[in-house]
Amino acid sequence: MTAPATGRRSRLWRGLTELPPDLGPQVVTIGVFDGVHRGHTRLIGRTLEVGREHRLPTMLVTFDPHPARVVGAPRDTTALSTVDRRAELAWRHGVDGVCVLSFTEELARLSPEAFVERIVVGDLRAAAVVVGANFTFGHQARGDLAMLRRLGARHDVAVHGVDLLPATDGHTPCSSTFIRRCLARGDVEGAARALGRPHRVDGLARMAGWRTGALTVEDGTALPAPGSYRARLSKGGITFVQVTARGQLLIRTAALPPGPAGLDFLSRA
Repeated sequence: MTAPATGRRSRLWRGLTELPPDLGPQVVTIGVFDGVHRGHTRLIGRTLEVGREHRLPTMLVTFDPHPARVVGAPRDTTALSTVDRRAELAWRHGVDGVCVLSFTEELARLSPEAFVERIVVGDLRAAAVVVGANFTFGHQARGDLAMLRRLGARHDVAVHGVDLLPATDGHTPCSSTFIRRCLARGDVEGAARALGRPHRVDGLARMAGWRTGALTVEDGTALPAPGSYRARLSKGGITFVQVTARGQLLIRTAALPPGPAGLDFLSRA
């Protein structure tokens, strides 16, 4: 994936080994950022503010796969966005670079102190870190915002915590979990309000029959509940989509060019 033409040189680094050896100090925001929803954009906005204050470039650090999947936590980790989509959205919001950390069992075993010293300070060159108020890190999530502030002070790294943004109901935090719950009950409009845009899935398009197309997505993609939806194709405009109980996406269309395509869910049909 190439960076968009935004007037600056945006970067995507797939792993710490791709970071340039001459990487300078950064303002870093860390999290999964699945979906890059409205709560995430608040984090990104604060990151950009700190970057301007320090006159430093900004970096968004995301994890792949989802940490909960690696440590076996009992929660829904279906993906609201691909890694490339996260990077694209981060660039649109103004972030200079995106680094994808491969979340492995080895990374999960790092103590909070080692994570900060080796990853945040050593590899990412963080001069400042921006995280959500509920951020946890290190082995068994033993590190929290208060510990990050203490460890940051030890390494001369400024730490900024950002309060969680309420979802549209005014009470539940705007989170990837909230959006997955909206999708699970077919509430694509509720998901869109939390995301700040319609929920999109990316995949490979093809014709599957007479006036019927199909979009094949990666296993583990977050889909709305089975049913019929109005949707917008990245190559074809407004259409109707049937989500089957087996997770198939069947698109009403007379012609669908084969290849990569995106599908934005607009409403129940």
